[in-house]
Amino acid sequence: MKCDIEVLTPTQRKLRVEVPADRVAKTFSRIYREFGRRANVRGFRAGKVPQQVLRGLYGADIQAQALSEIVEASLGEAVKEQGLDPVSEPRLDAGDLSDAQPFTFSVVMEVRPEIELGNYRGLALDRPRVDVDDEQVERTLQAFQERHAQLEPVEEREQVEDGDYVFIDFAGTLDGEAFPGGSAENYAVDIGAGRFLPEFERGLVGMKKGVPGTLLVELPADSPESEPAGRKAEFTVTVRDIRRKDLPPLDDDFARDYGECESLEELRDKVRSQLQDEVERFQNTRLHDAIVEQLLDTHSVDTPPSMVERELSYLVRRAATERESAAADAPSPTTEELREEWTPEAERRVQASLLIDEIASAEGISVSEEEVEGRVDAVARASGEQAASVRERYRQDWARATLRSQMVTEKTLDFLLEQAAVTVVDPPETT
Repeated sequence: MKCDIEVLTPTQRKLRVEVPADRVAKTFSRIYREFGRRANVRGFRAGKVPQQVLRGLYGADIQAQALSEIVEASLGEAVKEQGLDPVSEPRLDAGDLSDAQPFTFSVVMEVRPEIELGNYRGLALDRPRVDVDDEQVERTLQAFQERHAQLEPVEEREQVEDGDYVFIDFAGTLDGEAFPGGSAENYAVDIGAGRFLPEFERGLVGMKKGVPGTLLVELPADSPESEPAGRKAEFTVTVRDIRRKDLPPLDDDFARDYGECESLEELRDKVRSQLQDEVERFQNTRLHDAIVEQLLDTHSVDTPPSMVERELSYLVRRAATERESAAADAPSPTTEELREEWTPEAERRVQASLLIDEIASAEGISVSEEEVEGRVDAVARASGEQAASVRERYRQDWARATLRSQMVTEKTLDFLLEQAAVTVVDPPETT
């Protein structure tokens, strides 16, 4: 088999392949035998139908199968021989195919670009110094305490007080008209916690259980619904039930019952350690981003158009969905506007992906099947009732390949962070 390669662009190759006549003849001969065994032709026994008869009956099908098999097998050999890494479907230009002649075809395909790696070790990075203080630890413990509070019925009074936990029905209107998200039944409000509209929470204090009242509340300007945002709404509110939060005392018993620790002091140390780990994970994510930016600034990476197109399609779909959810009434950008907006980011992502893959290859960084299975187990456990569907999803080749690629990227970025020259600096002052 002869094979010539032509470099069209840094990411595009044209392969011209000539398959010898004897190989073409063997392929046709085998296909004729297969058709002969399956054919039911009057006057001939199975497997004894002459080729000229089969050609007359099934010529087009035999020709199509021969073309498919010859191209698939010989192209695979040619790609391997030339050391190419295709990233797109090949565009085929086939010559005439005859069962007794050499066959020539050519394909144009996009390939991973060659990347000349520069320096990627010892990158200079700044890690802001962040220490978890006592106040953060206490706030976390109080939130932990709140999660285990018991809600006891308030029977000695009918009037709502600050700090109560109430269940309410409410219906809001704007100029007499109901609006989306403006009403609910048996809605729980922790008065004073600041999780609901502050003006609304304050207005509930003093209301009596079972007696409808009216509240005028200015809706936040950043409301997800564009129409009511920033406007004054009138709410009719009825308090159904008043409860009192009974917090368990923060003591050694609390630490043993809810914190899997022997003492409150041990629980404090555990919380402090967990907060510090969270800070470090967040910082590592930011440092990974900084590594990618430095690598892109110091490397030139050609991008295969098909890879950019796939990434761009994903980003445009995601952006369209997010904008639709965020502002249903706002005019939506057109697909062309979204493509123009997101094209630079798609190109940047593809460049980063190619660059990190190249470094992973240079450093021999890979992910074993056991590691992939371990990640699938972790994701399934975290999914609770959806665990079975998660496992089913990762039995599919494409999902497993995507997960493996993501894990290789994470591993490579961790490696680059380990190799970096990280300086711990004071955080910027806030005004």
